[in-house]
Amino acid sequence: RYSAYRVVKEALGGHRGWRPLWRNPDPQPAYDYVVVGGGGHGLATAYYLATTFKRARIALLEKSWLGSGNIGRNTTIIRSNYLLPGNEPFYEFSMKLWETMEQDLNFNAMVSQRGILNLFHSDG
Repeated sequence: RYSAYRVVKEALGGHRGWRPLWRNPDPQPAYDYVVVGGGGHGLATAYYLATTFKRARIALLEKSWLGSGNIGRNTTIIRSNYLLPGNEPFYEFSMKLWETMEQDLNFNAMVSQRGILNLFHSDG
């Protein structure tokens, strides 16, 4: 597990004690689900599938490093205020997934919940 103590210990020891964060397994002949993109939303989708369908074979494809893209720059927008009644339950459920994902995975996804104030909105 990551902790402030571990980060300081590794920094003072030349970062030689870290294990690889992600596995790099050989491809399987078949998968139940393939998620394209390992950024914030791709990771959340793979996490949801893995926790919901425990025995499913899930492939997560990413051309860069996992967690790259918007989440790596801390600009992923995770909110449930999309103003359309049909979308609200979907995004509210997504918010609930993000609230526990970092602790469950022991991975800093740089999620910081903040409010938003829309000064103007037009459907156009």
